[in-house]
Amino acid sequence: MHPDVAALLAVQADDIEIHTLEEKLATLMPRLEAMEKEQERATQALEQARQAVDAEERRQRDVRGRLDQYRQLEERNQSQLNSVTSAREATAATAQLDQARKMIGEAQRELDGISHHMGDLRHGVTEREHALRDIDQAQRELRSSLDADRSTIESQLAEIRARRGARAKAVPRSLLARYDRIRSKKRVYAVFPLRGHSCANCDTVIPLQRRSAMSGSGATEICEGCGVLLYAGE
Repeated sequence: MHPDVAALLAVQADDIEIHTLEEKLATLMPRLEAMEKEQERATQALEQARQAVDAEERRQRDVRGRLDQYRQLEERNQSQLNSVTSAREATAATAQLDQARKMIGEAQRELDGISHHMGDLRHGVTEREHALRDIDQAQRELRSSLDADRSTIESQLAEIRARRGARAKAVPRSLLARYDRIRSKKRVYAVFPLRGHSCANCDTVIPLQRRSAMSGSGATEICEGCGVLLYAGE
């Protein structure tokens, strides 16, 4: 085998290893992204639950403020009723007192409803806090394992890429350029031997003159059928 071809096959072997490792690395990313999205959804759900509690607390303070005002109004109306001197004044003061008590009743019912709703909302916050904690715990070990796998693959990739770069220096530039162009078309394998009279990749028959030139000089040829680089095997 011609030394140039042997050097190119060594480069191709590294490229195949790199391709395999890159595919392994690519399979890790969706799993990591899925975990991040799951945690993000749980965090958002917790934040929304907390915001709902905050909103209900503001509403509760508002109703309590109105309830205090209505009770003060009730006290004033009661005081006025106690000090009336005529039936007409008594009727008016009683009506005002009844109205104040009605507003107090409505505000108290609203406040009771808010208190009940806040209990449900706070329970929801607790549930979402537990859910987020469970997700964190479940993901911690898996994330650690995935991160370790990613680190190992990236380390292997760096080593093989460096080796590939060193080996590529032994390949003539024109030959390496042709090889890289073929691989850029999403080919994993770009170099194949002759198999008898044909291309080992697609079985296209190679003319005798070209086969003889390849065997005699160690040159590589482009297969007219599939476009790979061909060389004469042993």
